[in-house]
Amino acid sequence: MTEQTSELDQAIAQRLEPWTARLGADRKAYFHHVLRVLRLADLLFARTGEPGPAPSAREEFRAAATFHDLGIWAAGTFDYLEPSCALAGDWLIAQRREDLTEVVAAMIRDHHRLRATGGAADPTELFRRADLIDVTCGARRFGLPYSAYAALLRRYPDSGFHWKLADLTVRRTLIHPLSPLPMIRW
Repeated sequence: MTEQTSELDQAIAQRLEPWTARLGADRKAYFHHVLRVLRLADLLFARTGEPGPAPSAREEFRAAATFHDLGIWAAGTFDYLEPSCALAGDWLIAQRREDLTEVVAAMIRDHHRLRATGGAADPTELFRRADLIDVTCGARRFGLPYSAYAALLRRYPDSGFHWKLADLTVRRTLIHPLSPLPMIRW
């Protein structure tokens, strides 16, 4: 571990450990995406002025972030929301955190929703916004300065994550031209 490694980094690495083989060469890219999303959720939450722990310290955010895209690799599909929800649900049950199953499933199912899912401090909306910031490479930032996103990219480099998304999109479009992005919700 380096001096830059935080408790959060370690916790997410531990959660992803069983999926190392399935993630293969994309492991670091996905690991960094998960950490960027959690850190972006923290920054967005801080802007709301709401009291409470940062999202990255809350189990529902850690579980949702860890599993939100994992169905791509675990189920081998770009239509991955339900497989990702199932993985998160199984993990929460194993951790005796069934109480979080519904909120985590909502966070995963709605993280590519095009419209807001609630207020700025709502967990599902915070998660949706944080993921959107990273997926758009900081083009959509919900008021965060680009420098904040750039700092996260320096700490957790892209490592090919966005190229992987582009590749998956092209492959899906060639096979399913009428449904290229099945994870998008209105």
